[in-house]
Amino acid sequence: MTAFRGLIAYPVTPFDESGDVNYAEFERMLASLAVSGVDAITVLGSSGSFAYLSAAERRRVVRRAVDVVGRANPGLPLYAGVSAVATAELLEHVADAVDAGIDGLLVSTVSYVPLDEDEVAHQCRLVAAASELPICLYSNPSTTNFAFSIELIAELAREPTIRGVKETAPDTDAFAARYERLRRLVPEDFSHGMSGDALIADAGFAADAWHSGPASVLPVHYAALRDALVEGDPARAAALRDELAPLLHEFTSLRKLSNLYALARAAGIEAGEPRLPLLPIAGSSRRDLARLLEPLGEPL
Repeated sequence: MTAFRGLIAYPVTPFDESGDVNYAEFERMLASLAVSGVDAITVLGSSGSFAYLSAAERRRVVRRAVDVVGRANPGLPLYAGVSAVATAELLEHVADAVDAGIDGLLVSTVSYVPLDEDEVAHQCRLVAAASELPICLYSNPSTTNFAFSIELIAELAREPTIRGVKETAPDTDAFAARYERLRRLVPEDFSHGMSGDALIADAGFAADAWHSGPASVLPVHYAALRDALVEGDPARAAALRDELAPLLHEFTSLRKLSNLYALARAAGIEAGEPRLPLLPIAGSSRRDLARLLEPLGEPL
């Protein structure tokens, strides 16, 4: 399968009551997710709290993930986020991921001082030269204060290992227009994937991939929704979207990442609380998520 295609789930990294990584729950969660119908899994994305883990924890998370997913569903692509503020640290994470046996890398433009295009291009090429693994660029301007231009993505797509980008847009029409522009400038197997919980919840465009945190909690529902779009069944897609809409409307109104931990807990995953300095969402919002999740059975 071409890298970074289909439904890509981004699970949380669970924490126990003391704030340590709950590796036992992490393994249980991944084993279940690996056979849920998703097309790939990415650990240590934003959803996986990569920015709040030590290098040793990140190394252990990746190794555990490779072992668990490899046993549960051999051949299912497993990717890992390797982003870091310093380029030297980023390259160390790349080396750790390669040593662990990961299938691909997710790279965002994390920096204390926002990067410019020359700095981003230089760093991405250093990552591309560091291994033969396929790379997905992550355009996340709300966090990094840097947005990949169409021209920069097309330039970097000339690197043999840079095989995709994930990004969001204000709405489905804006993403679709950008998708069509980029498609004319990149190789045929380059993946232009959609991220952003609100945009994906709109379910108006399948793109080459959906990169989603909630899909790690509701994989069957997200897979059914994406399949309806890919198969050209707008009536089924609309019905599935309407079924998920109340929950996702509430979810997207809440603080990022903390909302995913709350949703995972409502679904029975022992996710714990997000690691400080992030705080959990209010108890009333947790109860609302649980109430809206409860009526969701198998997709229509």
